[in-house]
Amino acid sequence: MSDMIEPVHADSFFSVSRTGEIHERLSYEYLDPEGYYRRVIADDDLLRLEVEKLATNMQCFLDTERVEINGIPVRSKVSYTDIFLKGSTDVISVVYLIDFGTEFQQKKNKIETWLEEEVAPYDFEIMWRFPKTTKLVEIDTLLEYEIYDDIITLWAFEGDNVGGYERMVFDLP
Repeated sequence: MSDMIEPVHADSFFSVSRTGEIHERLSYEYLDPEGYYRRVIADDDLLRLEVEKLATNMQCFLDTERVEINGIPVRSKVSYTDIFLKGSTDVISVVYLIDFGTEFQQKKNKIETWLEEEVAPYDFEIMWRFPKTTKLVEIDTLLEYEIYDDIITLWAFEGDNVGGYERMVFDLP
């Protein structure tokens, strides 16, 4: 990877099913002024190697996370990774599809995550979409957030304190 590549933004979308499956689309945007990724994408072998390396690195990171659903430890798995150009700009996007989950309870459920506290190096947003008519009961996080019926949006700006213990409690319909 080029030394000139600079992370500038991230966003994540979680889709929560009634069965307990959770699917995440995680996207990191980078400034790539030297065109490193344009060269990688132009070569199928380089692209395959780079995507494999990115997927392995993300899986190693996910393996260090502690996530529990209703007190049961769950493991996240990277199921897809790709690199996308953002038009004719110097911005590229690395996208991961990540799956995890367990069976939910009839009513009250809790997702807990323990992350290392840090200062956000760039702005990011996270959106959770729950099944229709889910009642979001409690959110415990350092992030700013808004609840819109069965959707939670969370965000942080560069320089904000993020991570630590996070909890979401919700009632499924």
